[in-house]
Amino acid sequence: MSGQTAQLIFPPNMLTAETASTLTGLLQRIIYHKAESGFVIASFQVEGQNEPITIKGTLGGFNEDETLQLKGRWQQHPLYGSQFLVEEAMPVLPSSLDGIQRYLASGIYSGIGEKTAERIVVAFGEDTFRVIDEEPERLLKEVPRFTRKQLEVLHEAREEQRGLREVMTYLHGAGVSNAQAQRIFQRYGLNSIQVLRENPYQLTELPGIGFLTADAIARKLGFAADSLERAVAGTVYVIEQQAQQGHTCLPQELLLEKVCTELHLPEERTRQAIDHLLQERQLKGRDSVHLTGGNQSLLSRPRFYFAEQRIAENLFRLLESAALTNFGPSAELLDACQERLDLRLDSVQHQAIQAALQHKVLILTGGPGTGKTTIVRFILELMLPQIPETALAAPTGRAAKRLSEATGHSASTIHRLLEAGNQGFQRNQDNPLEYELLIIDETSMIDTLLMDALLEAIPSPSRLILVGDVDQLPSVGAGAILQDLIASQQIPVVRLETIFRQAQDSLITLNAHRVRKGELPDLEGPLNSSELRDFYFMQEGDPQRIVDKLLRVCTERIPERFGFDPLNQVQVLTPMHRGLTGSIHLNQRLQEVFNPSGEGVEFKQWQFRVGDKVMQQVNNYDKEVFNGDTGQIREVNTETRELRVEFEHAIIPYTASELDQLQLAYAISVHKSQGSEYAAVLLPLTHHHYLMLQRNLLYTAMTRGKELFVLIGTPEAIDQAVRTVGTLTRYTALNYELAEVRRILDKAR
Repeated sequence: MSGQTAQLIFPPNMLTAETASTLTGLLQRIIYHKAESGFVIASFQVEGQNEPITIKGTLGGFNEDETLQLKGRWQQHPLYGSQFLVEEAMPVLPSSLDGIQRYLASGIYSGIGEKTAERIVVAFGEDTFRVIDEEPERLLKEVPRFTRKQLEVLHEAREEQRGLREVMTYLHGAGVSNAQAQRIFQRYGLNSIQVLRENPYQLTELPGIGFLTADAIARKLGFAADSLERAVAGTVYVIEQQAQQGHTCLPQELLLEKVCTELHLPEERTRQAIDHLLQERQLKGRDSVHLTGGNQSLLSRPRFYFAEQRIAENLFRLLESAALTNFGPSAELLDACQERLDLRLDSVQHQAIQAALQHKVLILTGGPGTGKTTIVRFILELMLPQIPETALAAPTGRAAKRLSEATGHSASTIHRLLEAGNQGFQRNQDNPLEYELLIIDETSMIDTLLMDALLEAIPSPSRLILVGDVDQLPSVGAGAILQDLIASQQIPVVRLETIFRQAQDSLITLNAHRVRKGELPDLEGPLNSSELRDFYFMQEGDPQRIVDKLLRVCTERIPERFGFDPLNQVQVLTPMHRGLTGSIHLNQRLQEVFNPSGEGVEFKQWQFRVGDKVMQQVNNYDKEVFNGDTGQIREVNTETRELRVEFEHAIIPYTASELDQLQLAYAISVHKSQGSEYAAVLLPLTHHHYLMLQRNLLYTAMTRGKELFVLIGTPEAIDQAVRTVGTLTRYTALNYELAEVRRILDKAR
């Protein structure tokens, strides 16, 4: 073997990790295989080499003893030395007699074992594959004990292997990555080429292949930029992107404008795409909905369209149906309960209790210190003797834990209440919940799809109390449920405004209410004052100096002066992900302080290490871990890229393909903090966050701090945030659906 080839196999120091190489050889032994992702670590025998090498990458669908051509790059692992990172894999036919025999017996050809493979190679030698393809009947005549059935199996498998090579060649030529090619072939098989030729935008149906990827493939295959296929897929992409921004629907003209602008499509073609999607029921429309600026047509994806319809129908079903347990005159009940709890209700709290007794659905809203928890405790004290089947729940584990601690009664997440599993929610209309009273806290966090699932599972005789702060940020998911329900004026609402004496001593509470009402918070009082307060403002406009101050306050000054554990009791919040004061950079800087070294796994911008504080980014029903849950990494396998994370309820394993579900949580977005309380909170706020400077964002951040809130930024940014209301209004249709159900009910009466 030449020296040049040897350098490819065992790269000397002069070859860097960026050096691309092509290797041909035998997939000798699969050491590790993750079926879900196709990720493989294997021993690979390169042709002409004595010692096998270690390869890793996406190789789903290939078997041991197959001959492959690999394209990729060398990588130096700190523990395992040189490894070949596979970027592209292609099956090729072996050329040696030993390779042909092993290939035939590898299991690809069912019914062809080692002895049969040996007899075939003895009969035809290097001509074996030509005979199989061109003169298959010779196998029956010249190979001892070779049957007609074996010939049929061999022929079918050869056709499939030939098709696989053609598909892979075509996909790689179209710019498809190896991992994507594997997913495409697994879904479409030998029809993969036909699918791409007819409409490559169908690839968006596959996990991990979005519109932008499919669009790049389509353009490489010659699809026009203004093709109907591109316009249809692009319209779906744009409205789905808007759903990620919180909208359950969009005015048709606004969607048209966004698609035309973002995808550079002509208006006529985009209108054709919208019409096509409406005809195919991939979009649903509502005509003449009253919005600011006049009546407009609203377009939704079907899941949101039907969810909002069901929410409205189910709320009126609960309101209109008879209660299982009725409560009579309540004056004596209230007096007795006040004595037992040793408290006195004011007039608004009395009104809230009366409303809970009289109505089957009630919304209770108010800011910090206004007594929401007191009323919930009071309602439980009143109702539990007659309604023992009661459930308390909240959208996140942290919020459920807070609710349980505040009331003294067990509380769960809504997902666990509904018995979420890999098949969805087990509790539904056909298998409803068995509770007569449900109290749901942090309702502002509940998105449209979760509220739909919850209401579907509540039986008609049940009572429902929704508790939340409508002035906080809306849910991370699409919708503005609490805001819409209150604005509809169809559901009984009690709003608590009075700040009680104990809460009046808190600058956090007082300033939060000032912000809620559109007033500037009191920013007086330097951090180095001898008198400890629970609210501080540090003026700084330079982003780098903000980061430096934030790190110093978080890791030194707060622990020294307040005694808080900086890792477990102090939480950094930020309005955005990008930039010096965004969550990505802050997490990297805070990780350098709290967990600077140790075994880790790199993933995108993150380095996950044992001991890191992490947050779950999506709902995972199989693992029973949900969006916003926080935990700590306990184990890291650098070879398989697997982690084990300790959450409150269990230690959960994560494979390499699931790492995108996690992010570092030393600093998190204000949105992600909803439903949680922390002993101390730090928030940077400058004009660099101008897109996110809103009143409800600042208000939400302030109300996360239980004992301390530190604001680092500029007065101008705070002023802009306080003055900015509703710039990110969400388009929803829940109010329309509630009014429609009310109209139908009134007409029927």
